[in-house]
Amino acid sequence: MRKYFIYLMVYSVGGFILERFINLFFLGSFYDNSVLVGPYQPLYGAGILMAIIVYDFFIKHIPNNFLKYGLLLVVTIITTGISEAVTGYGMAHFYQLQLWDYRDYFPISFQYVGIIPTSLFGVLSFLVIVLIHPFLRKGIDVMPGLIRRNIFRLLLLVFVVDIIYTMFFKLI
Repeated sequence: MRKYFIYLMVYSVGGFILERFINLFFLGSFYDNSVLVGPYQPLYGAGILMAIIVYDFFIKHIPNNFLKYGLLLVVTIITTGISEAVTGYGMAHFYQLQLWDYRDYFPISFQYVGIIPTSLFGVLSFLVIVLIHPFLRKGIDVMPGLIRRNIFRLLLLVFVVDIIYTMFFKLI
């Protein structure tokens, strides 16, 4: 389970970087719309992590590569949508924050899940899982257990402190 948390954090940092470039492209600046203080966006990491877990336990055992990768693509789009919906509605419900609203920009959209952006993020997640994740997995798998445990502990500590700080000092 430690490796899945490390995946979450790595892909959350990747999501942070992606979000900065999206903001640069659409807003003209590296606008930081993060909720947490650290350089990570767990929304992105969670979407990819859910797809990785489904892949690891179910999809990777499918012998037909066309079916395997086709199903993985569908799963990444669905997990991206789930991650967006849970984050968007959760932040609105618990903190009265509306972080984004796709209804203003895209047809066939709910408030926090839109067919076009969710599918694009799903395709990006798919590409990350197919092209980048095998190298990250191998790197973590060959890491000595003590180092992996200490990286896990450090990341968990930083993440929990950031969540506590955000909940009690930034959002309230």
